[in-house]
Amino acid sequence: MSVYPAVPMVPREDFAPDVVCEVYELGSHRRIPAAVKELTSRQVAIGRMMSTGAKDAAIARELGLSLRTVRSEISALIAGLGAKSRFQAGCLLVRRFG
Repeated sequence: MSVYPAVPMVPREDFAPDVVCEVYELGSHRRIPAAVKELTSRQVAIGRMMSTGAKDAAIARELGLSLRTVRSEISALIAGLGAKSRFQAGCLLVRRFG
């Protein structure tokens, strides 16, 4: 028997991405957004899929790309947004594109 109280499972859809991003940004002490370079439509599509929790392999299958190409685009996306992590890149994409 667990000593921790039971916590009801919250569906992923119930989390507001902007709230999660706000909490992250408060914790990271980043007050002003980094300058954003122009992103390609492919990078935006990959970023949107990435922000929903899709794995690299699933993104590659969905878009008909190689896994290496997807990972390269994710690296370029992170650099283009001025982010330090995949999570931060997802937050910046949510802020920019909704």
